[in-house]
Amino acid sequence: MPKVWEFTKDQVKELESLSRTHPKAHVRMKALALCHLADGKRAAQAAEAVRVHRVSVGTWADRYLADGVDGLEVAEGRGRPSTVSAEELGSYLHQSPRAFGIDLTRWSLSALAEVVPCLKGMSPAGVKKALERCNFAYKRGQPHLHSPDPEYEAKKGQWIKL
Repeated sequence: MPKVWEFTKDQVKELESLSRTHPKAHVRMKALALCHLADGKRAAQAAEAVRVHRVSVGTWADRYLADGVDGLEVAEGRGRPSTVSAEELGSYLHQSPRAFGIDLTRWSLSALAEVVPCLKGMSPAGVKKALERCNFAYKRGQPHLHSPDPEYEAKKGQWIKL
């Protein structure tokens, strides 16, 4: 006989609200599957509705009944561990790219991917994410316009002051 999970009326209301309004998509999906369970459907039917395995739905139900909404969040430590070392990355960032034979005055994302061993093979977007995870901010350099003309400031007009 399949396992039956019992939800209180307050839990059902909470799950319905979570399935519509929670900011994280994976929590909305889990809450929707649990709404199906609360409606009396079997785990296999609830799983089919959200396109996951029935065992996953049962695990979500057990975790929700034990831990509440926190049981629907992704647990810490899941996924592949990062190979990026914040200390190693910081040691490179505090040096000039020219020290590594790159003809730039500031680091670019692709230059970091070429030089820093723990970032080798990453795309620029991946390097940016790695910087953010290590609490480093990346700000792309802005071009600086300069003219030797002494009347340059008056001539450039309003177009530069957007």
